[in-house]
Amino acid sequence: MAKIDYDPKTLDDKIIVDGHRAVATLKDNPLSRGMYFVVGGFATQSYLPSSCRRQTCDIDLAVLQRLNKADFRAFSSTAREFLEDNGYEVSDRKTQGAFCLDYCNVEGDRSYIEFPRFSKKRFAEKKSSLEREREHARIKLVEGTGDTYMVASPEDIMVPKLMRSVNSFKRNPLFEGFIARMQSLSDEEVREKLEQLRALKLKSIQDPTDVQNLELFRFISDIYDIRLLSELAGANKAYLRESAGAWDTLKKPSFERDLLARSVLPDELIPQDGEW
Repeated sequence: MAKIDYDPKTLDDKIIVDGHRAVATLKDNPLSRGMYFVVGGFATQSYLPSSCRRQTCDIDLAVLQRLNKADFRAFSSTAREFLEDNGYEVSDRKTQGAFCLDYCNVEGDRSYIEFPRFSKKRFAEKKSSLEREREHARIKLVEGTGDTYMVASPEDIMVPKLMRSVNSFKRNPLFEGFIARMQSLSDEEVREKLEQLRALKLKSIQDPTDVQNLELFRFISDIYDIRLLSELAGANKAYLRESAGAWDTLKKPSFERDLLARSVLPDELIPQDGEW
């Protein structure tokens, strides 16, 4: 099932609140306790006020173990039970890189929780970084409830986005015009930026073959998220430096890296003398 079948949402939507309440039950499952945290779009949203939240389709998890189909069903069992007990129709789906727990309410509105699938080699490559990110993950309250779940730290959200943005900028020098517009975001500019991103996302869903539009959407989305997170959530400079040090793109000074850093990060987080 393609993402076009899922309406983008924010943390303020009930179906997403219920999805995060389902994720919160994973801490009660001996097989998943301490072995997951939320990443991606909803991790970003968890640090931002409602007015700044950028819509997304799915709840992405990082998982500190390799999962086959049987492991996935056992690992996600408490989340499945919660959703079924709350009136959702729940099913499994496998994509190229994940197992998905799809859930749909009686009105036909649907979302899904994504659990990554890794090859043995790929998981071995990522294991240490996943453990470091889990160590720095933060506890979040599911809004309007007493349930809690783990979410990636602002630093571990921002650094991969910055790395991806730098590489995208190197491929697309004309993207420079979008960078300056992120330096000062008023309430009105935030609303305009969210409308622009909604339009770009809809276009990318409707025509996934338009690679340039998809790259532009990701680029603007990433620098928007970094800009808002750095201002509203803040970051620990020492850990940001440690996290950035895992990426050659960010360790090495470049025109693209330095321009992006000056535009989307506060002064205290900008690399000094070419190094973080």
